[in-house]
Amino acid sequence: MYNLLEQINSPEDLKQLTVEQLAVLAEEIREFMIESVGKTGGHLASSLGVVELTIALHYVFNFKQDKLLWDVGHQCYAHKIITGRREQFGQLRQGGGLSGFPNPSESGYDSFSVGHAGTAVSTAIGLALGQYQTKQEDKIVSLVGDASIVNGVSFEALNNLGLVKRQMLIVLNDNSMAIDVTQGALAKYFSKVRLSHTYEDLRKTTNNILEHLPVIGKGVEEALERIKKTIRMTLPASQMFESLNIPYFGPVDGHDIESLVELFKCLSDLDHPALLHVYTKKGKGFVPAEQDHRFHSTGPFRMNGELVEPASAETGRSFTKAFSEAIVELAEKDEKIIGITSAMCDGTGLTEFREKFSDRFYDVGIAESVAVDIAAGLAKTGLKPVVCIYSTFLQRSFDQIFQEVALQNLPVVFCIDRSGVVGADGPTHHGLMDIGFLRMMPNMVLVSPANEIDLKCALKFALDSKKPVCIRYPKAFVDSSESLDLSCSKAFKLGRSVAVKERADSVLAIVSYGDLLREAVIAGDILEQEGIAVDVINGRFASPIDQEIISLLGKGKGIITIEDHSAACGFGSAVLECATEAFPEGIPKPIVVLGQPNRFIKQDSRKQQLMEAGLNADNIVLTAKNMLSLT
Repeated sequence: MYNLLEQINSPEDLKQLTVEQLAVLAEEIREFMIESVGKTGGHLASSLGVVELTIALHYVFNFKQDKLLWDVGHQCYAHKIITGRREQFGQLRQGGGLSGFPNPSESGYDSFSVGHAGTAVSTAIGLALGQYQTKQEDKIVSLVGDASIVNGVSFEALNNLGLVKRQMLIVLNDNSMAIDVTQGALAKYFSKVRLSHTYEDLRKTTNNILEHLPVIGKGVEEALERIKKTIRMTLPASQMFESLNIPYFGPVDGHDIESLVELFKCLSDLDHPALLHVYTKKGKGFVPAEQDHRFHSTGPFRMNGELVEPASAETGRSFTKAFSEAIVELAEKDEKIIGITSAMCDGTGLTEFREKFSDRFYDVGIAESVAVDIAAGLAKTGLKPVVCIYSTFLQRSFDQIFQEVALQNLPVVFCIDRSGVVGADGPTHHGLMDIGFLRMMPNMVLVSPANEIDLKCALKFALDSKKPVCIRYPKAFVDSSESLDLSCSKAFKLGRSVAVKERADSVLAIVSYGDLLREAVIAGDILEQEGIAVDVINGRFASPIDQEIISLLGKGKGIITIEDHSAACGFGSAVLECATEAFPEGIPKPIVVLGQPNRFIKQDSRKQQLMEAGLNADNIVLTAKNMLSLT
């Protein structure tokens, strides 16, 4: 079935093929990828779009020694297949299996573990400078998407490309489609340039570049001038890069594998940084992935494009969906509410908000720090900006949250989706640091709802506050237990928790922060059945901490905290700090913090990741018994 692909176990095997065979291999890789990802799920569309690019790069360069840097990295599946990991694709993004992103622990062909945009050019500059300093001559290639190239970090790197006095190739993969429609003036510029070119134009450009490069005895600058004189169409697309003194080549067809091989051979010989602009089709070879944004990151699917859920998958209503409906409901009553996101409109649940309130919605593209500063400006005018960003990406805007929001004490609402462990995407995407870096900021209020009713109450509280408020919630289904609804329906009061279960004779309190409240309740029920009376509390606030929780220690009760966040610097740590302050001569009863371990957590199901961290009812029960045996 895969006649050529079955022969490819390393790039050395790839180099044994003729250039004509490479196009056949590309189709086999696509077919294998669609079949494999159809069973496991994964980032399909982006990987389908760069198959020819990846093959051509490995055909020309020696990435066992040379360096290939991926921006974001979710488009690396063909790269993994070529570099000896084809047999592991049955376990893609699963526990003990293959990471969905580049991972140096898997293969020496992966230079960095990456999952965030904007890093490839800057790390490549560092490698190039290091090679120059140590007199090494490995080739360096960065593969960057059109959504990533407009990221602020990418621009800072391009501005410093002049530091490099040796070979360094930037391949700009332009497919005009990120997770959602790419935003911003530069994205529109790229799209305009793309639409102005026919296939024949791309062929002419390619031939023109090959005709003049390499130019024996001539400098790169002279070659570029000759190219521009002979083909006027290269000028508009090159203006931006030329203004930064970056030699620009293109645009060319990113699926013409024979021409790509020749281009890479020529450009690899330059002793000067250069940028090759290629056009590709995201999802190429699989019509559903070409047309449907959901195939950017998809679950399992049938060959007709119909998405299916594995038999073992949980089902229900997600926190994201609950937030989506809550903000629309509130925005219908309050015209001051503004929605802001960073290229994640659908992922953060703002699609319906955008459709209903298009004049109150802003997508700034992959520019989280800009999103925060825009929100600060909006808040300064008396509006109510709601910034919706995944926890892992919010890390990129730390300084702006500190200076423009917390320092000014502006009422910006941060809705932090994908907090806690996120399952298959692994360590680059877990949201395990947000409590830690946010609660150290004065004026910042931190909230984590336990279920949908709690989330609606939290959002209303945040929008009515005169301070910055962060609401964190996971990539998970909301708990639908009616037993929790009554306590969670109580209006939020600053720094106040809510008791879900209270016993006058209780010997300890289980205090949950966020959606793990159900596990705390189950643990409380088990302990009660065994004759151990406990309180169960929905902590609600990590900053400020409810002093009523701390007072339980003085009443002779131990405390167990549970949270889906790093045990370091999280909710439990905040409780410990407050307890130390309240009882300077010594905390009278023990406090045990249950949270995620201080290590990077590999891809697996979210359920398994929580279980391995002991964030489940059984481990809470065991912890309680151990605590009581010591007191």
